[in-house]
Amino acid sequence: MSFKIDLTGISKLRTYTDDNSVSSLVVSKGCSLKCAYCINPETWDNSTKTKKFNAEELYNELKKYNIYYLATGGGVIFGGGEPLLHHSFIKEFIEKYKHTGWKFTLETCLNVKKEYLEELINLIDFFIVDIKDMDKNRYELYTKGDYDLFISNLKYLLKNVGFDKILLRVPIIPKLHTSNEAEDNCKKLKDMGFKNIEIFKYIDPEKINKEISNIAKLNKKYFLNYIQSVEKE
Repeated sequence: MSFKIDLTGISKLRTYTDDNSVSSLVVSKGCSLKCAYCINPETWDNSTKTKKFNAEELYNELKKYNIYYLATGGGVIFGGGEPLLHHSFIKEFIEKYKHTGWKFTLETCLNVKKEYLEELINLIDFFIVDIKDMDKNRYELYTKGDYDLFISNLKYLLKNVGFDKILLRVPIIPKLHTSNEAEDNCKKLKDMGFKNIEIFKYIDPEKINKEISNIAKLNKKYFLNYIQSVEKE
């Protein structure tokens, strides 16, 4: 059976963005989270046109840059949205084109059924995990996702691939993080056994003049209204 992936775009020839190589980011539609400051809300709010690719069509789009991937140790980064929602397609693609020598990276929030992760865990060369927050209440407020599911998958990933194949990205989130929350998150992750951890400041898409849909704006407004109501108490 041949699968298709629904993409909002392909960011080609990303130079030393996610590691010391040249890669192309495949941005898939769909996400299990609804983060208040989501930088790519078009992956879940249906505000933009998407394009479907089968494995061969996507390969033909990416193979133009083969020399750059091989020269730098790069390849394809599956992102989104949440690429694990397209686990069957990604499995088919990697098994079909692993002979290329490309590096296959997965950028994920891990908030999906564990069997999706299990299907790909032995095929992915490197994982980039968007942590969001290590406090259950803050995490679920900001993402509207299932914290316990995320933690379960995070532990499973560490146990089965090891810390050297995982980069954790820990954001400083406006309004949610007001003091040392990001540093506290890093400490919890180090105590779990993770080594490669990166702190970064989260960007409000509207502050970089990115057009976002009314759905995304309402999602952000809900979050900010809740924060303001707590501050008044």
